[in-house]
Amino acid sequence: MRVYGYRFTRTGGVAGADPTDDAAVAASSGWPIRAVERFTPAEIFERSVAAASALDEEAVLGAFVAGLGSAPSGRQIAISFGWARHLSAAVAAGASLPDCGLEARDGDAFAIDVTEVLLRIALGWAWNEQPYRYLPDLEAAATTGLPTPTADDRERVRALLDVVVAQPAGTTASALEKAVARARIVPGTDKYQRYGILIGLAEIGVLPSTLAPSWDRFVSRREIAEAWSGGPRSDITPPLSGWRGGVDVGRAERLRRV
Repeated sequence: MRVYGYRFTRTGGVAGADPTDDAAVAASSGWPIRAVERFTPAEIFERSVAAASALDEEAVLGAFVAGLGSAPSGRQIAISFGWARHLSAAVAAGASLPDCGLEARDGDAFAIDVTEVLLRIALGWAWNEQPYRYLPDLEAAATTGLPTPTADDRERVRALLDVVVAQPAGTTASALEKAVARARIVPGTDKYQRYGILIGLAEIGVLPSTLAPSWDRFVSRREIAEAWSGGPRSDITPPLSGWRGGVDVGRAERLRRV
C-alpha cells in the first residue's frame, strides 16, 4: 500500500499517503512492483473468457456479498464476471472482437500494472469503465478462489437492500449513495467505493435501469454511451445512472439467500 501511495486511516478507511521507495520489501514477497505488462485486446478477450468460464455464478454472487464487509476485494468480481460471461457469444460474423471496450489506446496493446489493479480491488474500489482492468480480477478469482460471505456480510446485504427499497420513486443514484452513507452499512468506505457497490448491484440487475444489466446479456459500449446520462464526464455510469428507484424483487431475494 505505501509503495503505491495508500494508507489505512484510524477509522478503517483508505487514504492517500506519500509513496515510499521501499519497493524491494514488497517485491521480496513476490509482488512485481510497478511492473507494467502489455496485453493485446485479443489476449485480454481470450483470457477473460477463459477465466470467466471457470467461475461459478453463485460463488460470484457470494463474493459480492462478502465484499460488503469481510472481503472488500469481492466487490469488483460481479462487474468483471458480468462483462466477460457473454463475450464469446457476442462476436459478430467476420469480426475479431465485439464492441466491448477493448479498443487499444496505445498502439495495439493495453499497459496494465497488475499489482496496482489488484491492490485497488483489495482496498475496496470497483469500476465498470475500463474493461481491460477486469482481466487481473478474473484470473485471480479463477486461480485463487473467491471469498465466501459471513453472517455479518449477509446482514449487511439485507440492510443495504432495505435502504434501497425505502427510497421513493424517482430517487437518483447520487441520492441513494448518500442514503447508504448515512445508514453506515459498509464501514470504512468512501463515496466512490459506495458507488462501486451500487454499480455491482446494477450490473447484477438488482437495481432496475434504462439499460440492461451485463448479468443478462452482452451490452455494447455503444449502448452504454447512449445511456450515459450526464455524458462521459459524469462519475455515475450506466446502468447505475439509469436507476430511479425500486429493486428487482427476485434478484434481491437471490442475493439475500446467497
